[in-house]
Amino acid sequence: MSTQPIPYPIDSGPQQPESGAGAPYPPSYTDRLMSAVERLPLPYWLTYLLLFAVHGLLVHVLAWMEWAPPFSLIPVFFLFPIWLWGSLAFMTYLDRVAMRAMSAFCSLLDLEPAQLAQLGYEFRTMPPRPVLLTTLLWAVIYPVFTYVAYDTAYAEPGFGPISTAIIITNGWITFAVGGTIYYHTFRQLRLVHRTVSTVQHFDLFRLEPVYAFSSLTARTGIVWVTLTTLTFLVMPARAAVVPTVILLVTQVVLALGAFILPLTIVHRRLVGEKGRLLAEHGQRAKAVLARLHGQLQEEAYADIAQLNNALSALNAEQAILSRIPTGPWRPGLLTGFLSIVILPIVLFIVQLIIGRWMGNQPASGPRFGEIAGNQAPRRITARTGGR
Repeated sequence: MSTQPIPYPIDSGPQQPESGAGAPYPPSYTDRLMSAVERLPLPYWLTYLLLFAVHGLLVHVLAWMEWAPPFSLIPVFFLFPIWLWGSLAFMTYLDRVAMRAMSAFCSLLDLEPAQLAQLGYEFRTMPPRPVLLTTLLWAVIYPVFTYVAYDTAYAEPGFGPISTAIIITNGWITFAVGGTIYYHTFRQLRLVHRTVSTVQHFDLFRLEPVYAFSSLTARTGIVWVTLTTLTFLVMPARAAVVPTVILLVTQVVLALGAFILPLTIVHRRLVGEKGRLLAEHGQRAKAVLARLHGQLQEEAYADIAQLNNALSALNAEQAILSRIPTGPWRPGLLTGFLSIVILPIVLFIVQLIIGRWMGNQPASGPRFGEIAGNQAPRRITARTGGR
C-alpha cells in the first residue's frame, strides 16, 4: 500500500486544474471559473460573498426604480445570488475537503504516486462534457419554471419589460451555472464509493484513515442542508407549499444520501472484519476451554492457573473487539449530522405555523409583494390583460 502523500498541495492556495498531457481530461468551464477566482488576491469565499452582495444589490436597485419602496429589503431577491455564488463557493470548499480526505486516506490505497495524482485530479476537476450537458438541462428547465410561475413572480409585482427581461436572464444564468452543484455532488460521492471499494483490507485497530472520507460526505450533506435553509429564509414556505415540500424532501433526501450511501461498503467491510476477528477469538477460547476441561477430567491441576489467566486475557480481548465501532464515521458524527438535517424541517414547520397565525392560508399563497414584506403597487402587464 502507498504510504506517500499525494504529490500536490492540499491547502496551499488555489487548486488550478491541470490541462496538460498528463491530465485525463481538460477541466470544465465551471472549474476554470472557480480556479480563476482562487487565483485572485482575496480569499475565494470573500470574493463570492462580495459578488453575492453586489448581485443582490443590483436586483434591489432595479426593483426600487420601478415598483418597490426605496431602500426596502426584499429577501426573495437573494434567492438567485445564493444559488449562483453560493453553489460556486460550496463546490470550491468541497474540492478542498476532498483533497484533505484523499491525503488522509491514501495510505490505504495500493496505488502509485502518478495514480494518486490522477485520482486527486478527478476529485477536484469535473470533465467538460457532463458539465455542459448539466448546464443545458437546467437552461431548459428554467424557462418551464418561468412560464409556470410568471404571474406570481413577474406580473403581480408590476415589473416592466426591461426589469422582467433582466431578472429572467438572471435566473437563467443561475440555473445554468449554479445547477452544476448537483452533478458535482453526485460525481464526487461516486468517486468516494469507487475509491473506498478498492481497499482490500480495513484494520479495525487503525480507523483514522478509514474515517477520512466521512468528513467529505458529512460536509456535502451539510452544504445541501445549508442551501435548503437559506432558500427557506428568503422564500417563505407559505408562498407555495407544494413546491416547497418537494424542495424540502428532495434536499433532505439528498443530504442524507450524500452522508450515508457512499460509505456503506466501508461499514460492510468493517462488520465483516470484526466478525472474522470475533470468530477467531471464539476458536481460541474454545481451544483453551477444551484444555481446561481435559485438565479437570484428569484431575491435573498444575496448569489450571495458566489456563485461567488465558481465559481472562481472552475475555479482555473479546471486550476490546466488541467495543470497536463498525460505522464509517467517527463516533458522534452521525448524531450531530442528523441534528443539523432537521433544521430546514423545523424552519419549514415554523413558517407554516406563523403563516397560519398571521391569517395567511398556505394553499392560496400570498402575492410576491407580500412575500417580500412590501405592499408593492400592482401594475398589470399585457400578459394579465389590462392595466
